[in-house]
Amino acid sequence: MVAGKYISTLLIVLSLAVVAMSFNIEGQSVFDPSSPAFFPALVGAVMLISALMIARRGVQSPSSAQEEDKAPKPVAGNEDDEELEKDMYEVENITQKGINIRLILFTLLVVLFAVLMNYFNFMVLSFLFLFGAMLLLSREKVLRSLILSAVFAVGFYYIFVYVFHFVFPS
Repeated sequence: MVAGKYISTLLIVLSLAVVAMSFNIEGQSVFDPSSPAFFPALVGAVMLISALMIARRGVQSPSSAQEEDKAPKPVAGNEDDEELEKDMYEVENITQKGINIRLILFTLLVVLFAVLMNYFNFMVLSFLFLFGAMLLLSREKVLRSLILSAVFAVGFYYIFVYVFHFVFPS
């Protein structure tokens, strides 16, 4: 898939940029966990590893599990088993165009989150970001997305403020 190669290349470039920018923070050591440069370098390294894994996966041939999914299924079977399987998985038919649109919208959502962080309260903005991302990427139910977004936004805020002693913009 051509789009997958471009996306993995873009992710590699972005992760290298994050790592490079963390090294450019003056007077700070990337290898000191108490330094403000440590966390961005760590995030950049995790992004780079993930991007390389995505690129590697795109180059490899399909796995046996993917080939089994493409194989025709036997016709004879118990209807109860088929209903149980349908209940276990929510199948969403989505085209490549739909995936690309979601990817672009999610990228815009991330950029908007980063820009608005200077103007709005972190907890409110992270709640809105999580809620939007859940609806956009996973098509979760609205009530479930609201509850999960609220729990994670408040939980992350208190963990970072009271455990890690980070100062967020107010």
